[in-house]
Amino acid sequence: MKFESLPNEILLDLFDYFNGIDLLHAFNGLNYHFNSLLYKQYQSYHFKFNSISKYNFDTICSQHLPFITDRIISLSLSDNEKTPGQINLFRSYISSFSQFTRLRSLSIYHLHSYDTLMKIVDECHHLNYLTYLNFYSYFSRFQYNQKDFQSIVNNIWNFPQLTHCNVDISIQGYNFFSIPTKISTSLKYLNMYNNKLTWNQINKLFEYTPYIKYLSIIIFSGINVYYIPSSSFPTLIDLKISIYHMSDTSKIISFLQNTPNLHRLNITLWWKFINGHQWEHVICNYLPKLKVFQLRMNDTFYNVNIEEKANELVNSFRSSFWIDEHNWFIRCITSDNTIHLYTLSKLFNYYELKHPDLLQSTYLHDNQQEFYNNITSIMFDYFFNSSIPSNISLPNIQELDIKFPINNQFWSIVPNLKRLHSLKILSYTDEFYSQLQFLLDQAHHLSRLAVHQDLSLPFQLSLFKLINKTDRILNLNNYYCFNEEKCVTLNSSLLGIQCQILYVRIEYLESVIIICKNMINLRVLYVKCTDGKNTVYLPKPKKNDQFFNVKQINIDEVIKWLKDRLPSTYLIVEDPNWSYHLQIWIK
Repeated sequence: MKFESLPNEILLDLFDYFNGIDLLHAFNGLNYHFNSLLYKQYQSYHFKFNSISKYNFDTICSQHLPFITDRIISLSLSDNEKTPGQINLFRSYISSFSQFTRLRSLSIYHLHSYDTLMKIVDECHHLNYLTYLNFYSYFSRFQYNQKDFQSIVNNIWNFPQLTHCNVDISIQGYNFFSIPTKISTSLKYLNMYNNKLTWNQINKLFEYTPYIKYLSIIIFSGINVYYIPSSSFPTLIDLKISIYHMSDTSKIISFLQNTPNLHRLNITLWWKFINGHQWEHVICNYLPKLKVFQLRMNDTFYNVNIEEKANELVNSFRSSFWIDEHNWFIRCITSDNTIHLYTLSKLFNYYELKHPDLLQSTYLHDNQQEFYNNITSIMFDYFFNSSIPSNISLPNIQELDIKFPINNQFWSIVPNLKRLHSLKILSYTDEFYSQLQFLLDQAHHLSRLAVHQDLSLPFQLSLFKLINKTDRILNLNNYYCFNEEKCVTLNSSLLGIQCQILYVRIEYLESVIIICKNMINLRVLYVKCTDGKNTVYLPKPKKNDQFFNVKQINIDEVIKWLKDRLPSTYLIVEDPNWSYHLQIWIK
C-alpha cells in the first residue's frame, strides 16, 4: 500500500527499470490505478523477448500488445535456441511493424527467412524515431538475391533518424556486403560483423555514410585488388577492422593515412605481419590522436627458424615508443609453425590443438600463467595429450570437449570446474560412468551437456543414472536413435526431469509424443526425424506396413501428424538449418 501511494511521476520513473514482460507480470491486474498507469500513461515500454516462455509470449502478444503498440520504444525478438519460430509467431499477432510508431530500438536475432527480413525492413522505413537497429540473420544460398539484398541495404540507409546499426546478414557461401547507393545523413555507428568488404568498396562505403564515427568491418584482401583512397575520412574516430589474406601492407597503410582523427584502433591481421617498427612509423606519422591501440596478428611460416622469427618480431616492439611512451605491451606465442602476436589489451582466444611451444612478452611482469588464466574454451580433446608444464593450471574453463578415459594430467592442470557451463562428451561407455559422475560433481554451474557416441556400440544405460542438478540443455543428437523404450528411460532419469531444452534423434514419431507428455520441465524440443539412413517412420509401422523414405515424405505431413496429437499451444516448425529437423516450442 505504501508503494501504491507514491506519486504517479515516481511510479512511472520506476517502471523504466523493468523489462515490459516483468512490468506487466508484476503490476497488471492489481487494481484500477496500476492498470490506468500501464495502459493510459506509461509511454516507454521495453520488450526483450529473447528467453520468454511460450505461454507468457502468447499472453503478452494477444492480451496486451494491441493496446500499447504506439508506446513501445524498444523491441527485441529472436529465433534463438530458447524461442524457436518466435519472429514469425510475433508477426502473426501484428499486421505490420509500422504500428510501433515510437520505436527507437529494434533487434532481430537468428532470423532465417529472407522474405521476412525484407518485409520488416520495408515496414520500418517510416519509423521516424528509430535510431538503433540490430539485425543478426543467416540464410541459405538458395534464398540469396543480389537485387533484394541491395534493396535491404538501401532501405536501412534511408531510415531518417538511424544513428546505430549492427548488421550481420550472413548468406551461406556469400558473405560480401552490398554497398548502399543511398546516402545516410544520420548513421554514425556501423558494425558489420561477418559481412566482408573488399578494398575497392571502402571509398563507396564512406561516400554513402559520410558522418561515420565508429566502424567495425572485415576486409577480404584478394590478390590484384587495388586500393587508392579517394579522400580523407575525418569523422572516423573509432575503428575495428579484421583483414584476411593481405598480400602486402600497402593497402592498410594507405587507408590509415586517411584517418587523421582516429582515437581508437582495434585491428586483426590474419596471415600477415606488420612489425613494431612499421607500426610505430604509421602511428607517429598518420595517427597523431590515437589513444587506444589493440592489435592481433598471426601467420604460418615454413622452412624458417620459427624461434628466430618470433624473437625478431618481439624485439621490434621493445622501443621506448611502445614501452615508455604508451605502455603498449605485446605477447607472442608460437605453436608448431604458427606465430600469434597480440597486445595485452586485446582479448585473445587460443584455439590451437596443443600447448604453445614458446611464449614471450614485452611486459616485464607477464608470465605463462597469465596466458592460461585467459583460456576459457578447450574445444579439442587433443590439448590434454600435449606436454604441459606441471606448474601451469587452467582455472577459468567455461567450455570443454573431453574424451574418455580422461587423460591423467587433466586434473593436475584443471584445478576446478566452477565456471564450466558447457560440456561435450566425445566418447562415452558405461565403464566410464564413475569418471563422468565425478566430473559432473565438480561442475556446479553446468547448463549444457552434449553426448556423442559410437552408434555401433549398444545403448549405454548408465548415462541416465547420472546426477547433476544444474544442466538444463541436453544434446543427444549424436547419441542413439530413441524409440519408445529409450524415451521412457530418458523421461524417468534426473537428466530428463530437469531438462528444459532437448536435442534428440527419434526412430518413430510416437517418441515425440512420449517426450512432450512426460518431460515435465521441457520448454523446447529439437527433433531429428531420421535414423541416419534416410528413413523416417510416420507413424510407428504396424505389421506389413511400408516404411517411408525421407525423399517421399513431405515435412508438412510430419508437422500435421504431430499437430493433430499435441496441444494447439505448441509451435511446431521445420528447422531452417536442417532438412527433416523439427523445432517444437512447448512452453
